[in-house]
Amino acid sequence: MTKRLRTHRPVTGGGPATNAGMTMVEVLIAGFIGAIVLLAAFTMYLTSMETWDLSGARLALQRNGDRAVKRIAFDIRHGDTVVVGADSTSIAVTRTISGATVVLATYVLTGDEVVNQHGTVLAGNVTDLEFSRNGAKVRISMTLTDDMGTTALPYDDQRVQINSVAVCRNEPF
Repeated sequence: MTKRLRTHRPVTGGGPATNAGMTMVEVLIAGFIGAIVLLAAFTMYLTSMETWDLSGARLALQRNGDRAVKRIAFDIRHGDTVVVGADSTSIAVTRTISGATVVLATYVLTGDEVVNQHGTVLAGNVTDLEFSRNGAKVRISMTLTDDMGTTALPYDDQRVQINSVAVCRNEPF
C-alpha cells in the first residue's frame, strides 16, 4: 500500500490554516474599482483635451488681433496726421513728404475683416472695430470672435477684446 503524505500549511496568527488566494467576490470588487479609476482618468484626459483646444482657439484669436493692432499702431506712430472715419470703423494716416501730403495707410472694417489700402486682410473674425482720437492719441478697440452663434457647441464660443493707444508723432497733444 501507498502511504499518503500529509502536507502542513503554515499557520498564521495562531489561527486555523487558511487558503491562499482571492474569492470571486473580491476579484469582482477589485475589477469594479479598477474600472472606476480608469473611467475617471479617461474623463480627465478628455476634459484636458477640450480645454487645450479652447485655449488654442482663444490664443489664435489673440495673436491675430494683436498682430493687426500692432501694425495699425505702427503706422499711426509714423504718420503726421490721423483722420478717423465718420463711422469710427475706418482710419487714414497721412504723412507730409517734401511738402506733399501722402496717405501712409488706411484701415477699414469690411464685413468681419480689417483691410488696409492694398486690400490685405490684417485680421479676420472681427465683430467690432472702433477708432477714436483725443489730440495726438488714437485709441484702437477691436473685438474678435470665433464660432459665435453656433448652437451646436455654445461652450466653445471665444471672444477677445484688444485695446491699444498709439500716439501720432507730429500731432499736437
